[in-house]
Amino acid sequence: MSELLRICGRNIRQYRKKKDLTLGKMSRGLGITGAYLGYLERGQRNPSLLTLGKIADILEISPDLLLRKPQDKFDEALNGLHDLLVQFKEVEHVIFLKEVMESYLRLLLK
Repeated sequence: MSELLRICGRNIRQYRKKKDLTLGKMSRGLGITGAYLGYLERGQRNPSLLTLGKIADILEISPDLLLRKPQDKFDEALNGLHDLLVQFKEVEHVIFLKEVMESYLRLLLK
């Protein structure tokens, strides 16, 4: 089993549970069986790019998040921040948060 498949599967499961989706509900939305989704989550199957795209759409995340491997707590926190920002559909909110964060970091560096 490939390390990348395990990482992808772990991320699918993590994001599915964050959205409070059952295997059955998510698999129906994808048009696949719950068993196949279970295989994906355990890293036992190699999903197509189209399937990864559909999974990301249902989970309302960017597809690249499914392939990310956190290296440490900093990466995990950074990925969590990225997840929060991706949820905003209006660029004005993201720009505002970026400005707040830049101001905060400037204060820290003084």
